[in-house]
Amino acid sequence: MDIVINNLRIPIEKDGTDEYVKAASQRLNISEDNIRLNKLLSKSLDISDKEQFCYEISIVAGVPDSFDNRDRFPVYIEHVTTERKPAIVREKPIVIGFGPAGMFAALELIRLGIKPLIFERGKKIEERSIDVQRFIKERALDTESNIQFGEGGAGSFSDGKLFSRTNNSRYADKVLDTFIKFGAPEEIRSVRKPHLGTDVLCRIVKNIRRHILEMGGEIHYNSKMTDMLLSDGKASGIVINGYMEYRSSFIYLALGHSARDTFEMLHNKGIAVEQKPVFVGVRIEHPAEIINLMRYGDKYKDYPGIGAANYSFTYTNRKTRRGVYTFCMCPGGEVINASSENGMLVVNGMSYSARSSSFSNSALVVTCHTDDYRSTAPLAGIEFQKAIERKAFKAGGGRWQVPAQNLADFLCGNISVGLKENSYKMGAASVNMNEIFPAFVNETLLAAFKKWKEDYPLFVSDHAILLGAETRTSCPVRIKRSERYESVNIKNLYPIGEGSGYAGGITSSAADAIKAVECSLR
Repeated sequence: MDIVINNLRIPIEKDGTDEYVKAASQRLNISEDNIRLNKLLSKSLDISDKEQFCYEISIVAGVPDSFDNRDRFPVYIEHVTTERKPAIVREKPIVIGFGPAGMFAALELIRLGIKPLIFERGKKIEERSIDVQRFIKERALDTESNIQFGEGGAGSFSDGKLFSRTNNSRYADKVLDTFIKFGAPEEIRSVRKPHLGTDVLCRIVKNIRRHILEMGGEIHYNSKMTDMLLSDGKASGIVINGYMEYRSSFIYLALGHSARDTFEMLHNKGIAVEQKPVFVGVRIEHPAEIINLMRYGDKYKDYPGIGAANYSFTYTNRKTRRGVYTFCMCPGGEVINASSENGMLVVNGMSYSARSSSFSNSALVVTCHTDDYRSTAPLAGIEFQKAIERKAFKAGGGRWQVPAQNLADFLCGNISVGLKENSYKMGAASVNMNEIFPAFVNETLLAAFKKWKEDYPLFVSDHAILLGAETRTSCPVRIKRSERYESVNIKNLYPIGEGSGYAGGITSSAADAIKAVECSLR
């Protein structure tokens, strides 16, 4: 009999399978000889006690059928995926975009015996990586091949967080299993907050591409959808690069959150879209050793094997209904210039699988309501983001080394702070926050910093560097769709992933795509 044992606590100094069996023996009150460790379901680091860090684990253990399960440990039943019969589709479905949503839509179609046509406005991941490095070194931006656009989507140049949970849906489990199939480490099934890193993600992307091509799918790069063919309330095809037409009755829109020109085209074609709230703010960067000390304490700050420390902070001003929260925290990572349009500046965080950089960073963003857009236009959120990015570019953006005692004046716009020399500098000698963000953003950040200063003095200190602007946390547009994942007013059109406005991040975008394909082919 296989049972699930949750919440076993293992001191990190004793971590190992022998200790797991010993802890299970004590919990079940039976001999270790009568326990078989079959599977590690989850493993997370508990740092609540600074004197003794523990791993909290859940396992599947085999015990004799005669075991008296008086404590009613759950019986483990292996989830078996029922394979559907190949679907009968007379024409090749079209997938627009080859980020997480586009990839998983294509993989699901392939699994069902259908060969999709995939169109990606950017380049292959190898060529895209060269363009990204050129931009970092030479400031030469390719507006179709950058951190935002290209094979793999924006997620390929990020920390690669997958946000796994022990109670994952079958769709999230399927996403994790697929990543493992194409090169991710097995441990992402059990680690509470798995991450892949941009180096591993790029390798996985190439393996997925190879599989799709081997199974008969087509991938067209440097192929931007410039128009959509509509008639009688139905989508019948697309136009690529202004002149090539492709026809299909199944069109999956896997747009990323930065496909602003495409959103405008869809809106002009009469496809129903609406505003969606976003979060904007800055990146905050510290030396990784400072964050390790803050989170791990003196005893474990240099302990091998547990990796660079992460954190998650929130603050809510109930009166203004605004919150501040850390987002996309990158332990041992770096801040990158993630611009995709000339004359605009936006930053993001990235890390490699080892998370071995000397710095750690996180987005620090403020809730923006649709009322803040000061317009009822469906695309007003995009213009709201653009206004901030233009001002950040004009002001020079960059790293703002702000001593703690001057933080209030800086956020209130009372002083300008000189830019630290680095690759983000674009000519300005100083920057003033009120030149970039709406006043409510600065005021809310200041209130959050005041609160966090009390609890985490190392976080709000002169060790911190602020970088801006962080605006691409999510898509400011939602393409309205039905419960069947189909556009509410255009048949045959299936908006999916982060660009649809219903998902955010790699795992949820991929899962959304799988659900949409399933639903559309019923």
